[in-house]
Amino acid sequence: MKYIREFFRNDNPFIPFKEFGFIHCLCISLVIIVLIIIYLNRNKISAKNDKTKKIILKSAAILMLINMIIYNIAPHLFGYFDYKIHLPFQLCFISGYMFMYGILFNKEWILKYTLFLSFIGPIPAILWPDMPSTIDDFNFWKYFISHHIFICASFFSYFALNYRITIKDIIKAFIFTNCLVLIMMPFNYLFRMNYIYSSEIPANIRTLYPFIENLPPFLTIEVTGLIIAILLYQLIRKRNKELDLIAETNLKEKTKTTKKKTKRNKTLHS
Repeated sequence: MKYIREFFRNDNPFIPFKEFGFIHCLCISLVIIVLIIIYLNRNKISAKNDKTKKIILKSAAILMLINMIIYNIAPHLFGYFDYKIHLPFQLCFISGYMFMYGILFNKEWILKYTLFLSFIGPIPAILWPDMPSTIDDFNFWKYFISHHIFICASFFSYFALNYRITIKDIIKAFIFTNCLVLIMMPFNYLFRMNYIYSSEIPANIRTLYPFIENLPPFLTIEVTGLIIAILLYQLIRKRNKELDLIAETNLKEKTKTTKKKTKRNKTLHS
């Protein structure tokens, strides 16, 4: 029990986290490699049978759900709960819950939001995490599942489920994200919290980029989100063209098959 308690509380960090050290760079590299593999095999993923795709996606969603259940219970169980830190109001957690709901209950429409949110939230967290320790700390594994695995699972779902994203969906996702930030701002102010980093940008990021000190946190979040969304949209545009081409090819094949059947029937009747 003592070791389990220490694993969650991490009062004496044993393997410290070093920004852009070996473990941090390994985690970043793993995400990049998996995302590249998914993208290069997007058509194979798209063509897989529905049962296989559902098993993969639901396994990822269940893993994320177990992770969040433990994250929400452990602070109360081991006596280190702090409402300023442990409420599930960060953008990555909110979008993670949305993704789990979309996958487990087959709500495809919600995944059009989470595709953007799974990049906008996790990418800054993956690049600039603020953690005291690594593999000896539950928070490291919680962070890895809710960011690294989340972004890969969401990206996989985009190709596996073949849902089309339009400009309208992007605008809705943008409005939704801004609404979340605006809702959290007064709560952060009243209770001196910093969820979705609307009160201040984390100290480790301000240390790396001192010019951020002079910018309003809301502006920093907006610019970061817009840059990621614009880059992601270039991929979506290309995928929409691919889906159009696939649909056109399938239609031609269907037309050819129909013509052959009609011709065969005519021959039989004559």
